[in-house]
Amino acid sequence: MQAARKLLRRAHRDEVGAFLAEGPQVIGEAIGAGAAVQEIFLDEGKVAGDLLDLVTKTGLPVTRVSGSVMAAISDTATPQGAVAVIRETPAALTEVVAGSDLVVVLAQVRDPGNAGSLVRSAAAAGASTVIFTHGSVDPFHPKTVRATAGALFRLPIVRGETLETVVSALKAASIRVFGAASDAARPAEALDLTGRVALVLGNESWGLPEEQRSLLDDIVGIPMPGPAESLNVGIAGSILLFEVVRQRRGSRGEGSGAVYPRQPHG
Repeated sequence: MQAARKLLRRAHRDEVGAFLAEGPQVIGEAIGAGAAVQEIFLDEGKVAGDLLDLVTKTGLPVTRVSGSVMAAISDTATPQGAVAVIRETPAALTEVVAGSDLVVVLAQVRDPGNAGSLVRSAAAAGASTVIFTHGSVDPFHPKTVRATAGALFRLPIVRGETLETVVSALKAASIRVFGAASDAARPAEALDLTGRVALVLGNESWGLPEEQRSLLDDIVGIPMPGPAESLNVGIAGSILLFEVVRQRRGSRGEGSGAVYPRQPHG
């Protein structure tokens, strides 16, 4: 139990290459996706039968604990009665990018809720991978894992690289790289997003600085006729991801969605 509790700290997660996943839904998704689940702690008084049945069928190591022990290894005020220790599966940037046609890049996105929501949207939109650049929140922070609702286990996660390194790898793989900004002159629907693309989403407070924008192929925005100056990065990124989905469905004749030629930057 003490070893699991240490995983609440990022330094220890990085040292041992493992993290915690909490809650029946998230743990069930991890098992279903074939994640490297090492041990599951259960407070049987709180855990639904579905998870108990799944754990029994898989034969995974289970430790039954008291409510007080569960509270000690939980990251929530009201523990859900189940915590799993999961081994991280490292993903190499160049290998992942080589086979990708839709990539989401979080450039110093630091809120676990925003990051988790974006991973969830990326998985739902059919993205190939999510990349957390250096300075972003830890994708294996308990709050980030919880916010993904299990989507974290459905696609490769790359972390720790600089944005410059990430963009270089994307361009070397012939992937066009678009940044999102509230002050962009052109909306996403004015660009052709049907090919291999990456969406770069910046920090919650300062977005994408000019020196980072200069690395990218283009900057796109979302029309906002109302009085708001900007959108939450989790919402904005999700809208852009499903604009990609809309265009690709339209290009295959699967529904309405006009596709426009890419306009020159500047």
